[in-house]
Amino acid sequence: MGTKGYWLKQAKIESTAQFIEYVKTVVPWLRSVGGTIIAKDVNQNSDLNEWDGGQLGVIVEFESKAAALQAFNSSEFQEYIKFSGIENQLSLSIIG
Repeated sequence: MGTKGYWLKQAKIESTAQFIEYVKTVVPWLRSVGGTIIAKDVNQNSDLNEWDGGQLGVIVEFESKAAALQAFNSSEFQEYIKFSGIENQLSLSIIG
């Protein structure tokens, strides 16, 4: 069996609306393309119950590095990062 592929992703998410959109849009899409979130780290700007901006770090596992690259290069993901406004606030490495 081949080596798995991973996204090591960190994004700055400014608002509650942007955070909710991410959870409702990206998380189900990742599952649909074979990605599994295996770790996450959330650093909010404050300890409020409601999101008020901060960093979201995620590790996503794929069946292979090729699958991780294919998901990243997909038109769906590229359109999401452009239209969501996180394109310039996203750091994503692909390893495998």
